Amino acid sequence: MKYIALCPKGLEDITQKEIKEILDVPSRVVLPGRVLFSTSVLAKLLKKTQSIMKIYSLQQECSRLEEIKVFPLVTPFRVICSRQGEYPLHSQEVEKIIGEKFYKEGNSVDLKNPKTIVFVDIVDGKIFIGKDQTPELLSRRKYRVKIHNQSLNACIAYGLIRLSGYTGSKKILLDPFCRDGIIPIEALLYKKGKVIAYDGLFPNVHSTEVNATLAHVRKILQVSRIETEWLDTKFAEGEVDCIVTAVPFPSKSLSENEAKKIYKDFFYHVSFILKKKGKIVCIAPHLVLFKSMCEGLGIVEEREVSTSNLSYSVVVFKK
Repeated sequence: MKYIALCPKGLEDITQKEIKEILDVPSRVVLPGRVLFSTSVLAKLLKKTQSIMKIYSLQQECSRLEEIKVFPLVTPFRVICSRQGEYPLHSQEVEKIIGEKFYKEGNSVDLKNPKTIVFVDIVDGKIFIGKDQTPELLSRRKYRVKIHNQSLNACIAYGLIRLSGYTGSKKILLDPFCRDGIIPIEALLYKKGKVIAYDGLFPNVHSTEVNATLAHVRKILQVSRIETEWLDTKFAEGEVDCIVTAVPFPSKSLSENEAKKIYKDFFYHVSFILKKKGKIVCIAPHLVLFKSMCEGLGIVEEREVSTSNLSYSVVVFKK
């Protein structure tokens, strides 16, 4: 059976790698944020994936709604449309048109408790249609009850971890701006290792502790209230293998001068604690100012990452 995996745009290669690791099958990127693969053991992927937001079985692909053919399904059903990019119709209009097409073929409808969700995926005019295998988004984590207003999508957090080269075991991963703990928690759910979560605010430390407890990783996650200016007192020179974090950025609550001070302290101290050839993966809505203050580290990779409504810049530094 063919399936389409929805993942954050810009991290398709991470999803391909994960599909290969879990299912040992090839895959290919068919559109930004869309990875096609085939398997007879989908349940295995659903249980283990951290990079995929949604999966649907692919029944048909076309360029016009009129070309969509009705396929067998278990009733009652409903239609859900995901639309990205330019398209003349709104999602609700598409849902009505496709719903009527299936209804006229004798399929009953139940909008509240359907047994089958017909998923219409429109990206820049290209149309994929299939059966939704994940009515509840895979990116929603049940452990996440304390959510920071600047927190990341869990699938993006996982992607950053993979970009850092973290492999668990004796590797040390640090998040010095942990907020609600999404990055360190996802790291431990991926591979057990020495993962450390720091933040300068007590409420963020508490949120991380609560979420880590619900994720069943609290006993192996080191959490403390530590500001960046004290990092070199917590680690020996070159002790940390990788740093993955969502850096603070200028906003209504953080002035540019305040951000500059944070960035200056960050680069000064992480340059000391980071292992030779170690990586730092940073994400924010914009990183121009942050990159301009980097000293002693080389930029090895940059990419733009986004979900349906949020866009970020990602930069990978190497010592």
